[in-house]
Amino acid sequence: MSEAVIPVHLSGPLLDAASDQAARSGISLEEWLRSIAAERVRDAYVTEKYFSRKPQPGDAAELLAILDMAPDGPPMPGDELEP
Repeated sequence: MSEAVIPVHLSGPLLDAASDQAARSGISLEEWLRSIAAERVRDAYVTEKYFSRKPQPGDAAELLAILDMAPDGPPMPGDELEP
């Protein structure tokens, strides 16, 4: 795995806020920025994996059995469909 040094330009207020967050965490600003980048990459990876899952085949008989357990009758107040 390679490493690179990347200059990052932050506005004054953003730099101050990031420095404060790093100090509260008890770590250097560089380490804090690295952890934020790692979190974002991980979150993007997890989100991509979640939304790219293929649907699993279902059991139609099992689905119908579950639907058959629903009571027959009029909808509860507030659940009615408009015509």
